[in-house]
Amino acid sequence: MKSSLRVIAAACSGMGALELGAAVSKQSFQLVAEMSARSAGGALLMAARPFAAAATAVPAVQVPGVSGDAAGVLSSIEALLSPEAPSTGKDVADAAVALAYLGARGNRRLWGKVLEKAAALGPSLDGPSLANLSWALTAANVEHTRSLAELAGPLAANLKSLKPSQVSYVVEALGKAGVADVELFATVADLAESKAAELSAADLARLLWGFGAAGVQDGKLLKAATAGLVAKAGELGGREAAQALWGLAALRRVPDAALVAALSKALKAGVQVPADAAAAAWALATLAVKADAATVKALADKAKAGTADLSANQAVQGGWGLALLGDREGATALLGAAAAAVQKDPTALSPSALALLYSGSVAAGVSGLPSQVADFAAKGFGLSVEHGRHVRGSAAATFHKEIAEAVAYASGARHRPDLAAKIVSYAVPAPDGSTLDVVVPLESNTKLAVIGVESELLSTAGGVLGGSLAAARVREAQGYKVALVSQASWPAGAPLKTRAQAVLAAIKASVPSLSSTVDKLAKGL
Repeated sequence: MKSSLRVIAAACSGMGALELGAAVSKQSFQLVAEMSARSAGGALLMAARPFAAAATAVPAVQVPGVSGDAAGVLSSIEALLSPEAPSTGKDVADAAVALAYLGARGNRRLWGKVLEKAAALGPSLDGPSLANLSWALTAANVEHTRSLAELAGPLAANLKSLKPSQVSYVVEALGKAGVADVELFATVADLAESKAAELSAADLARLLWGFGAAGVQDGKLLKAATAGLVAKAGELGGREAAQALWGLAALRRVPDAALVAALSKALKAGVQVPADAAAAAWALATLAVKADAATVKALADKAKAGTADLSANQAVQGGWGLALLGDREGATALLGAAAAAVQKDPTALSPSALALLYSGSVAAGVSGLPSQVADFAAKGFGLSVEHGRHVRGSAAATFHKEIAEAVAYASGARHRPDLAAKIVSYAVPAPDGSTLDVVVPLESNTKLAVIGVESELLSTAGGVLGGSLAAARVREAQGYKVALVSQASWPAGAPLKTRAQAVLAAIKASVPSLSSTVDKLAKGL
């Protein structure tokens, strides 16, 4: 029984979720073909992120002369995982790899047994077994945060026994589960720095993705990974570029020109999976990177060609990204697919995803969405904005309050009652049902919306990210002139006059057509 599992697991032993898709052999083998035809997961193994996918049920390495049936193998795996069975850590890891490779993601009972057995073995699990188990969970898209959090300890203890590439699989799995073990990730960052030469471009992309998915900001890791990707640009494929971009976007780290060039070259050379193209488009737009036309076209062509293979969330993210990148045709195709999913099932997208659908359609000028879906998406946008307003921290709330005070002072209010009255008058409802904090009526029926962009919505370097830029386009479409004020450059706690000068400068920079009005107000300060 164990040797049978070894044969199955050997086919993808040591391979990561990224490489397996690229390395899949075109030959067909009876054992896996029969198993995949009968297994609950089907022929494709998809992970949570489009670029963290295992691939097909065809083995990456030839395994000749093997045959069998799925039911029998699954029964053998279940017996191996029983509490009474004297299984080792390698047995559990091989069982997990076999399940992932056979596409048995839907068999939650068996995966539960895998996790129970892994937890029971605990510290006795060696490094390679933990790495293979982590890979299998990621490849099969099996999520169980608590189990992976409990494995973080043994992983940290065995980290030095793992190869750098195996460490990247571990980080990928922990990131997917949202396990932000700061101490473990710091050790990984040290390892990435000291063993940079041993890490491939795919390893570095996985590390970036894992840190991004877990939300762990680590300058040392970012420096090592970005420098390594530039140095090993020749190894980069479309999937690795998409994964690295996603990680950078999740960490709000805008890549420098050299890295943008390397990633763009890889994306233009060929993105194999439509979901990878959609993810890369989302990441580029989120980071507000000015991608060249050839890169955008390559992403749009691949995403459009595989629209039917995208989930509603992948389609809306990719469509939103292409809209901000300026590809109207690609945005229309993907957003249309997402709208069709919503029309069929109103719960297909979360409010935040509906906000992407609405802002993306506005940015791209898409007018072909069904009216009911467009109205529903607009409500999702408004709900997302209101949620953001109501969960502001104290620093963000103070920031927005100071902006309103500064605008009131700049418009002529000098005493506390006048300031308070103006601030109250500035808050108005938008057409989507959300509230705009500061809207100032100007001459010729012009309405100026002054919108503060909080630190959490900025890049780590202080730049305005794509989400705020897309929201600004929505407000412009609703008839407002929009001025964005960055918290990174805001003179917090400064005298009112200083803040008024800062807000006027921001308005002049955002809306050049109001320069004369701003100059008049500045003279009155």
